[in-house]
Amino acid sequence: MNRDPGYGPILLGLAMVGIGIAARRIEPDVLRLPEPADHVRLKDIRGGRDVARAARDGIAGFIPRNLTRSLGRTLMLMGGALIAVRALDELVDDDSAEY
Repeated sequence: MNRDPGYGPILLGLAMVGIGIAARRIEPDVLRLPEPADHVRLKDIRGGRDVARAARDGIAGFIPRNLTRSLGRTLMLMGGALIAVRALDELVDDDSAEY
């Protein structure tokens, strides 16, 4: 049985890096998340809308401002890791790989 995947993983890794770079540069407004408002004190919260606004602003504080930047970064990291693993696999030339 031939376990050599050829150049497929390297090409796929390069495509992932390219798509990741493009995704980080595009940043469509549709995927832009709301900016957090000024800090709201808990005793200033009166009704359900204020609670929802405070929760939204709290969540928006630690998520990316645009989802494509985060996805692009992930694709670039995964593509680079795939290229690195395949290149190191060529150097090792080990038949006992467990992945």
